[in-house]
Amino acid sequence: MPRTRTRLRVSILAPLLLCLAAAATIACGVIPFADNPAAGYAYGSAEPLRIAVIDDTDGSDWSPAIDAAIATYGATSARLAFQRDAAGANIVITVHRYLDTAAPELRGYLFPFNAGGFAAVYDPAGTACNFPPSTLPLNCTGEIATAEIYLNDIVPPGANLEARRERLILHELGHALGLTRHSPDTDIAQLATRYGWDGAN
Repeated sequence: MPRTRTRLRVSILAPLLLCLAAAATIACGVIPFADNPAAGYAYGSAEPLRIAVIDDTDGSDWSPAIDAAIATYGATSARLAFQRDAAGANIVITVHRYLDTAAPELRGYLFPFNAGGFAAVYDPAGTACNFPPSTLPLNCTGEIATAEIYLNDIVPPGANLEARRERLILHELGHALGLTRHSPDTDIAQLATRYGWDGAN
């Protein structure tokens, strides 16, 4: 009888510990992963992480802020190599615009209305890597291959519009790279933790 109880405890505790480990990783602010943190990119690699950003906003109003955000993020670390062509990239990010009245359908995500922007992140199989506040489960491998950033035209005009747009894009880029909770918007320390970089530069 004691052996049966021991086996029962082990069978219950093992998955519970795995869940707690995954929850702790998310609470620390990053999407957990099983093998590689990004497609074709090994944890602790000395090579830069190659990130393609494709501007699909179909207009000149968002494009300057996208360009500025890429330049700002790229200047924070030599570990990040941004490009505009998908060829050879570890992560391909496509940036779209939308309105709440014509909200996009997101594979594996619940669409957040009245948000300034949103990032949907996927592994190589196309499985959504959900993170809080999504109520859907985290079923992906954590190996980020693609991401879709959606920018809401609800962002009000007025003073510092370009700066506000750039900050929004910087924040969504962080989510697209695997950060779940992050501040400042270019949180290189958390990226260094997720990708296994020594130091933050």
